[in-house]
Amino acid sequence: MNLRTPLYLLVLSSGILAAVRGPVQASDKDRPQRYGRIASEGASIFNLSDEKGKEIARLAKGQLVAVYKETPAGWLEVEVPGGFAVWVFGRFLAPTSDANVVEVTGSAVNLRPGPSSDVVTNFPLPQRLQTGDKLRVIELQEPEKPLAETWVRVWSPPGVRGCLKSSAVEGLLAGEDGPALWATALASLPAEPPPRVAQSRPREPSDAERREAEARAALEEARAALERERAKETPDYDPIEQALNGVVALGGPIAIEARAELRTLATLREASALRADLERERTRRAEEVLDRQADVWTKSKERDPLGGVFAARGVVERRTGSEGIARFYLRFGGNISCELACSSGRYDLSTFAGTEVGVHGTEIASRTGEVPTFEVKRLEVLTVR
Repeated sequence: MNLRTPLYLLVLSSGILAAVRGPVQASDKDRPQRYGRIASEGASIFNLSDEKGKEIARLAKGQLVAVYKETPAGWLEVEVPGGFAVWVFGRFLAPTSDANVVEVTGSAVNLRPGPSSDVVTNFPLPQRLQTGDKLRVIELQEPEKPLAETWVRVWSPPGVRGCLKSSAVEGLLAGEDGPALWATALASLPAEPPPRVAQSRPREPSDAERREAEARAALEEARAALERERAKETPDYDPIEQALNGVVALGGPIAIEARAELRTLATLREASALRADLERERTRRAEEVLDRQADVWTKSKERDPLGGVFAARGVVERRTGSEGIARFYLRFGGNISCELACSSGRYDLSTFAGTEVGVHGTEIASRTGEVPTFEVKRLEVLTVR
Protein backbone atom coordinates (compact mmCIF):
# COMPACT_ATOMS: atom_id res chain seq x y z
CA MET A 1 0.00 0.00 0.00
CA ASN A 2 1.31 3.44 -0.88
CA LEU A 3 1.31 5.53 2.34
CA ARG A 4 2.27 8.80 0.71
CA THR A 5 -1.08 9.63 -0.93
CA PRO A 6 -3.41 9.11 2.09
CA LEU A 7 -1.00 10.86 4.44
CA TYR A 8 -0.78 13.77 2.04
CA LEU A 9 -4.59 14.05 2.05
CA LEU A 10 -4.69 13.87 5.85
CA VAL A 11 -2.13 16.64 6.08
CA LEU A 12 -4.11 18.89 3.74
CA SER A 13 -7.42 18.21 5.54
CA SER A 14 -6.00 19.26 8.91
CA GLY A 15 -4.17 22.35 7.64
CA ILE A 16 -0.66 21.12 8.37
CA LEU A 17 2.50 21.87 6.38
CA ALA A 18 6.22 21.75 7.04
CA ALA A 19 8.22 24.55 8.63
CA VAL A 20 11.74 25.35 7.50
CA ARG A 21 13.50 24.69 10.79
CA GLY A 22 12.29 24.28 14.34
CA PRO A 23 13.69 25.72 17.56
CA VAL A 24 11.94 23.08 19.58
CA GLN A 25 12.98 19.91 17.71
CA ALA A 26 12.93 17.17 20.36
CA SER A 27 16.21 16.53 22.15
CA ASP A 28 17.27 13.20 23.60
CA LYS A 29 15.46 14.15 26.79
CA ASP A 30 12.33 15.34 24.99
CA ARG A 31 11.22 12.75 22.49
CA PRO A 32 7.75 11.29 21.94
CA GLN A 33 6.59 8.79 24.53
CA ARG A 34 4.55 6.98 21.89
CA TYR A 35 2.69 7.39 18.61
CA GLY A 36 -1.00 7.02 17.80
CA ARG A 37 -3.78 7.93 15.41
CA ILE A 38 -6.85 10.13 15.67
CA ALA A 39 -9.77 7.85 16.51
CA SER A 40 -12.65 9.91 15.06
CA GLU A 41 -13.27 12.61 12.50
CA GLY A 42 -12.76 16.24 13.46
CA ALA A 43 -10.79 15.92 16.72
CA SER A 44 -9.94 19.41 18.02
CA ILE A 45 -6.46 20.44 19.16
CA PHE A 46 -6.31 23.38 21.59
CA ASN A 47 -3.61 25.80 22.72
CA LEU A 48 -3.92 24.52 26.32
CA SER A 49 -5.35 21.50 28.13
CA ASP A 50 -8.82 22.94 28.60
CA GLU A 51 -11.91 22.72 26.40
CA LYS A 52 -12.34 26.46 26.98
CA GLY A 53 -9.03 27.00 25.19
CA LYS A 54 -8.74 28.10 21.58
CA GLU A 55 -8.78 25.57 18.77
CA ILE A 56 -5.61 25.56 16.63
CA ALA A 57 -6.40 22.58 14.38
CA ARG A 58 -9.07 20.00 13.63
CA LEU A 59 -7.67 16.62 12.61
CA ALA A 60 -9.04 13.93 10.32
CA LYS A 61 -9.62 10.38 11.46
CA GLY A 62 -6.46 8.30 11.11
CA GLN A 63 -4.08 11.30 11.38
CA LEU A 64 -0.72 10.23 12.87
CA VAL A 65 0.29 12.04 16.08
CA ALA A 66 3.35 11.92 18.34
CA VAL A 67 2.44 11.93 22.04
CA TYR A 68 4.89 13.76 24.34
CA LYS A 69 2.98 14.07 27.58
CA GLU A 70 -0.21 12.85 29.27
CA THR A 71 -1.86 14.64 32.22
CA PRO A 72 -3.90 13.01 35.01
CA ALA A 73 -6.90 15.00 33.76
CA GLY A 74 -6.91 13.04 30.50
CA TRP A 75 -5.15 15.47 28.14
CA LEU A 76 -2.31 14.76 25.72
CA GLU A 77 0.41 17.07 24.37
CA VAL A 78 0.84 16.02 20.73
CA GLU A 79 2.72 17.02 17.60
CA VAL A 80 1.55 16.39 14.05
CA PRO A 81 3.76 16.13 10.96
CA GLY A 82 4.19 19.60 9.50
CA GLY A 83 3.00 21.61 12.51
CA PHE A 84 0.04 23.93 13.10
CA ALA A 85 -1.07 27.22 11.54
CA VAL A 86 -0.31 29.77 14.27
CA TRP A 87 0.38 33.51 14.61
CA VAL A 88 3.53 35.51 15.43
CA PHE A 89 3.75 39.30 15.69
CA GLY A 90 5.83 40.75 12.85
CA ARG A 91 8.00 42.88 15.11
CA PHE A 92 9.91 39.70 15.98
CA LEU A 93 10.37 38.61 12.34
CA ALA A 94 12.54 39.69 9.40
CA PRO A 95 12.16 38.89 5.69
CA THR A 96 14.62 36.57 3.95
CA SER A 97 15.63 36.04 0.33
CA ASP A 98 12.72 33.62 0.07
CA ALA A 99 9.45 35.58 -0.04
CA ASN A 100 7.65 32.71 1.70
CA VAL A 101 10.11 32.48 4.60
CA VAL A 102 10.74 34.79 7.58
CA GLU A 103 13.44 34.66 10.23
CA VAL A 104 12.90 35.11 13.97
CA THR A 105 14.82 38.07 15.44
CA GLY A 106 13.82 37.82 19.11
CA SER A 107 14.21 35.36 21.97
CA ALA A 108 11.36 33.37 23.56
CA VAL A 109 8.85 34.61 20.98
CA ASN A 110 5.30 33.38 21.52
CA LEU A 111 3.26 31.33 19.06
CA ARG A 112 -0.43 32.19 19.46
CA PRO A 113 -3.59 30.55 18.13
CA GLY A 114 -4.93 33.90 16.89
CA PRO A 115 -3.65 37.38 15.95
CA SER A 116 -3.86 38.86 19.45
CA SER A 117 -1.69 39.13 22.57
CA ASP A 118 -4.64 38.79 24.95
CA VAL A 119 -3.59 36.05 27.39
CA VAL A 120 -7.18 35.43 28.52
CA THR A 121 -8.66 34.52 25.12
CA ASN A 122 -5.48 33.85 23.15
CA PHE A 123 -3.03 32.08 25.46
CA PRO A 124 0.24 31.16 23.68
CA LEU A 125 1.40 27.61 23.00
CA PRO A 126 3.92 26.19 25.52
CA GLN A 127 6.90 26.19 23.12
CA ARG A 128 8.63 29.39 21.99
CA LEU A 129 10.76 30.58 19.08
CA GLN A 130 14.39 31.68 19.30
CA THR A 131 16.61 34.04 17.30
CA GLY A 132 17.52 32.61 13.89
CA ASP A 133 14.60 30.23 13.55
CA LYS A 134 12.97 30.32 10.11
CA LEU A 135 9.26 29.89 9.41
CA ARG A 136 7.06 29.34 6.37
CA VAL A 137 4.56 32.16 5.91
CA ILE A 138 0.86 31.54 5.28
CA GLU A 139 -0.49 35.09 5.32
CA LEU A 140 -0.24 38.57 6.83
CA GLN A 141 -3.21 39.85 8.76
CA GLU A 142 -2.79 43.36 7.32
CA PRO A 143 -0.57 43.13 4.23
CA GLU A 144 -0.76 46.86 3.59
CA LYS A 145 1.20 47.51 6.80
CA PRO A 146 4.95 47.04 7.37
CA LEU A 147 5.91 43.57 8.61
CA ALA A 148 6.79 44.90 12.07
CA GLU A 149 3.26 46.29 12.57
CA THR A 150 1.08 43.30 11.71
CA TRP A 151 0.48 39.70 12.72
CA VAL A 152 1.87 36.92 10.55
CA ARG A 153 0.34 33.48 10.22
CA VAL A 154 3.01 30.77 9.91
CA TRP A 155 3.44 27.00 10.08
CA SER A 156 4.79 26.04 13.50
CA PRO A 157 8.24 24.37 13.44
CA PRO A 158 8.90 20.76 14.53
CA GLY A 159 8.52 20.18 18.26
CA VAL A 160 5.56 22.53 18.75
CA ARG A 161 2.67 20.71 20.39
CA GLY A 162 -1.01 21.21 21.00
CA CYS A 163 -3.42 19.64 23.46
CA LEU A 164 -6.30 17.23 22.86
CA LYS A 165 -8.30 14.76 24.92
CA SER A 166 -6.65 11.36 25.32
CA SER A 167 -9.92 9.70 24.28
CA ALA A 168 -9.40 11.13 20.78
CA VAL A 169 -6.25 9.05 20.20
CA GLU A 170 -5.99 5.31 19.63
CA GLY A 171 -2.82 3.21 19.61
CA LEU A 172 -1.04 1.96 16.52
CA LEU A 173 -1.81 -1.44 15.15
CA ALA A 174 0.34 -4.39 16.14
CA GLY A 175 3.52 -4.38 14.08
CA GLU A 176 3.34 -0.68 13.12
CA ASP A 177 6.57 1.24 13.72
CA GLY A 178 5.80 4.75 15.03
CA PRO A 179 9.15 6.44 14.18
CA ALA A 180 9.10 4.90 10.69
CA LEU A 181 5.54 6.08 10.08
CA TRP A 182 6.52 9.54 11.31
CA ALA A 183 9.48 9.71 8.91
CA THR A 184 7.24 8.60 6.04
CA ALA A 185 4.66 11.26 6.94
CA LEU A 186 7.32 13.99 6.91
CA ALA A 187 8.58 12.78 3.54
CA SER A 188 5.01 12.97 2.18
CA LEU A 189 4.63 16.68 2.99
CA PRO A 190 4.59 19.13 0.06
CA ALA A 191 8.00 20.63 -0.67
CA GLU A 192 6.49 24.10 -0.93
CA PRO A 193 3.85 25.77 1.27
CA PRO A 194 0.58 26.90 -0.28
CA PRO A 195 0.63 30.41 -1.78
CA ARG A 196 -0.03 33.37 0.48
CA VAL A 197 -3.63 34.38 0.76
CA ALA A 198 -3.07 37.84 2.13
CA GLN A 199 -6.25 39.04 0.50
CA SER A 200 -8.38 36.84 2.73
CA ARG A 201 -8.63 38.44 6.13
CA PRO A 202 -9.57 36.52 9.24
CA ARG A 203 -13.28 36.67 9.89
CA GLU A 204 -14.25 39.62 12.04
CA PRO A 205 -15.78 38.49 15.34
CA SER A 206 -19.53 38.98 15.67
CA ASP A 207 -21.09 41.28 18.25
CA ALA A 208 -22.00 38.24 20.33
CA GLU A 209 -18.39 37.01 20.23
CA ARG A 210 -17.11 40.43 21.25
CA ARG A 211 -19.54 40.58 24.14
CA GLU A 212 -18.51 37.11 25.27
CA ALA A 213 -14.80 38.03 25.11
CA GLU A 214 -15.50 41.22 27.06
CA ALA A 215 -17.50 39.27 29.64
CA ARG A 216 -14.76 36.64 29.97
CA ALA A 217 -12.07 39.29 30.55
CA ALA A 218 -14.25 41.09 33.15
CA LEU A 219 -15.01 37.81 34.91
CA GLU A 220 -11.35 36.81 35.16
CA GLU A 221 -10.46 40.25 36.51
CA ALA A 222 -13.23 39.98 39.13
CA ARG A 223 -12.01 36.51 40.12
CA ALA A 224 -8.48 37.80 40.62
CA ALA A 225 -9.77 40.72 42.73
CA LEU A 226 -11.84 38.29 44.81
CA GLU A 227 -8.77 36.18 45.61
CA ARG A 228 -6.88 39.30 46.69
CA GLU A 229 -9.68 40.57 48.93
CA ARG A 230 -10.49 37.27 50.64
CA ALA A 231 -6.88 37.15 51.91
CA LYS A 232 -7.32 40.50 53.70
CA GLU A 233 -8.39 40.83 57.34
CA THR A 234 -11.15 43.30 56.43
CA PRO A 235 -12.08 42.56 52.80
CA ASP A 236 -14.11 44.98 50.67
CA TYR A 237 -16.38 42.92 48.43
CA ASP A 238 -18.60 45.73 47.11
CA PRO A 239 -16.53 46.60 43.96
CA ILE A 240 -16.27 42.88 43.11
CA GLU A 241 -20.02 42.40 43.46
CA GLN A 242 -20.62 45.34 41.12
CA ALA A 243 -18.20 43.90 38.56
CA LEU A 244 -19.84 40.45 38.67
CA ASN A 245 -23.31 41.97 38.31
CA GLY A 246 -21.98 43.79 35.26
CA VAL A 247 -20.90 40.46 33.74
CA VAL A 248 -24.33 38.99 34.48
CA ALA A 249 -25.94 41.96 32.72
CA LEU A 250 -23.95 41.14 29.55
CA GLY A 251 -25.74 37.78 29.36
CA GLY A 252 -24.51 34.74 27.49
CA PRO A 253 -22.78 31.62 28.87
CA ILE A 254 -20.28 33.68 30.92
CA ALA A 255 -23.19 35.06 32.98
CA ILE A 256 -23.74 31.56 34.42
CA GLU A 257 -20.16 31.51 35.75
CA ALA A 258 -20.57 35.04 37.12
CA ARG A 259 -23.70 34.00 39.05
CA ALA A 260 -21.74 31.14 40.61
CA GLU A 261 -19.06 33.62 41.70
CA LEU A 262 -21.78 35.83 43.22
CA ARG A 263 -22.95 32.87 45.31
CA THR A 264 -19.36 32.33 46.46
CA LEU A 265 -19.12 36.02 47.28
CA ALA A 266 -22.31 35.87 49.38
CA THR A 267 -20.86 32.96 51.37
CA LEU A 268 -17.64 34.90 51.97
CA ARG A 269 -19.65 37.93 53.14
CA GLU A 270 -21.51 35.78 55.66
CA ALA A 271 -18.25 34.31 56.96
CA SER A 272 -16.72 37.78 57.25
CA ALA A 273 -19.78 39.11 59.13
CA LEU A 274 -19.67 36.10 61.48
CA ARG A 275 -16.00 36.75 62.27
CA ALA A 276 -16.79 40.41 62.99
CA ASP A 277 -19.66 39.40 65.32
CA LEU A 278 -17.40 36.97 67.20
CA GLU A 279 -14.74 39.64 67.62
CA ARG A 280 -17.30 42.13 68.97
CA GLU A 281 -18.60 39.51 71.39
CA ARG A 282 -15.07 38.77 72.65
CA THR A 283 -14.46 42.48 73.19
CA ARG A 284 -17.78 42.90 75.03
CA ARG A 285 -17.07 39.97 77.34
CA ALA A 286 -13.57 41.24 78.10
CA GLU A 287 -15.01 44.64 79.03
CA GLU A 288 -17.60 42.96 81.27
CA VAL A 289 -14.86 41.05 83.09
CA LEU A 290 -12.91 44.25 83.71
CA ASP A 291 -16.07 46.03 84.93
CA ARG A 292 -16.84 43.19 87.35
CA GLN A 293 -13.26 43.24 88.67
CA ALA A 294 -13.44 46.97 89.22
CA ASP A 295 -16.81 46.56 90.99
CA VAL A 296 -15.41 43.85 93.25
CA TRP A 297 -12.44 46.05 94.06
CA THR A 298 -14.69 49.02 94.95
CA LYS A 299 -17.07 46.98 97.10
CA SER A 300 -14.24 45.23 98.93
CA LYS A 301 -12.77 48.60 99.87
CA GLU A 302 -16.17 49.75 101.12
CA ARG A 303 -16.58 46.63 103.32
CA ASP A 304 -13.04 46.91 104.67
CA PRO A 305 -12.96 49.06 107.83
CA LEU A 306 -9.32 49.79 107.12
CA GLY A 307 -10.03 50.64 103.49
CA GLY A 308 -9.53 54.32 104.17
CA VAL A 309 -6.24 53.69 105.98
CA PHE A 310 -4.41 51.62 103.38
CA ALA A 311 -4.25 51.83 99.63
CA ALA A 312 -4.68 48.05 99.64
CA ARG A 313 -4.99 45.27 102.20
CA GLY A 314 -4.89 41.48 102.11
CA VAL A 315 -2.76 38.34 102.38
CA VAL A 316 0.43 38.38 100.32
CA GLU A 317 0.46 35.58 97.75
CA ARG A 318 3.50 34.64 95.66
CA ARG A 319 3.16 33.27 92.13
CA THR A 320 5.94 32.14 89.83
CA GLY A 321 5.20 32.20 86.08
CA SER A 322 6.47 29.86 83.37
CA GLU A 323 9.30 32.30 82.70
CA GLY A 324 10.55 31.77 86.30
CA ILE A 325 9.74 35.31 87.49
CA ALA A 326 8.00 35.66 90.89
CA ARG A 327 5.10 38.09 91.27
CA PHE A 328 3.22 39.11 94.41
CA TYR A 329 -0.51 39.67 94.84
CA LEU A 330 -2.91 40.56 97.66
CA ARG A 331 -5.84 38.24 98.26
CA PHE A 332 -8.76 39.87 100.08
CA GLY A 333 -12.25 38.49 100.57
CA GLY A 334 -11.35 35.31 98.70
CA ASN A 335 -10.31 37.20 95.54
CA ILE A 336 -7.07 38.59 94.17
CA SER A 337 -7.49 42.34 94.63
CA CYS A 338 -4.23 43.75 93.28
CA GLU A 339 -0.60 43.10 92.37
CA LEU A 340 2.31 44.49 94.41
CA ALA A 341 5.54 46.00 93.10
CA CYS A 342 8.48 47.41 95.02
CA SER A 343 10.94 48.85 92.53
CA SER A 344 12.81 50.71 95.29
CA GLY A 345 13.95 47.41 96.84
CA ARG A 346 12.92 48.58 100.28
CA TYR A 347 10.92 45.43 100.92
CA ASP A 348 11.66 41.85 99.99
CA LEU A 349 8.05 40.90 99.27
CA SER A 350 8.85 37.18 99.36
CA THR A 351 9.37 37.41 103.16
CA PHE A 352 5.72 38.52 103.56
CA ALA A 353 4.20 35.61 101.68
CA GLY A 354 1.21 34.26 103.69
CA THR A 355 1.10 37.39 105.85
CA GLU A 356 -1.82 39.82 105.98
CA VAL A 357 -0.49 43.32 105.36
CA GLY A 358 -1.68 46.83 104.73
CA VAL A 359 -0.01 48.71 101.89
CA HIS A 360 0.68 52.40 101.54
CA GLY A 361 1.58 53.36 98.00
CA THR A 362 0.38 54.60 94.66
CA GLU A 363 -1.42 52.81 91.86
CA ILE A 364 0.70 52.42 88.72
CA ALA A 365 0.06 50.99 85.25
CA SER A 366 -1.25 47.46 85.56
CA ARG A 367 1.18 44.79 84.45
CA THR A 368 -1.50 42.32 83.39
CA GLY A 369 -4.54 44.50 82.77
CA GLU A 370 -6.60 42.19 85.01
CA VAL A 371 -6.09 43.78 88.45
CA PRO A 372 -4.53 47.09 89.55
CA THR A 373 -0.85 47.26 90.50
CA PHE A 374 0.42 49.22 93.52
CA GLU A 375 3.95 50.50 94.03
CA VAL A 376 4.71 49.79 97.73
CA LYS A 377 6.09 52.73 99.67
CA ARG A 378 5.31 51.43 103.15
CA LEU A 379 4.04 48.09 104.35
CA GLU A 380 2.42 47.19 107.72
CA VAL A 381 1.95 43.64 109.02
CA LEU A 382 -1.57 43.11 110.27
CA THR A 383 -1.65 39.36 111.06
CA VAL A 384 0.67 36.42 110.54
CA ARG A 385 -0.85 33.10 109.45
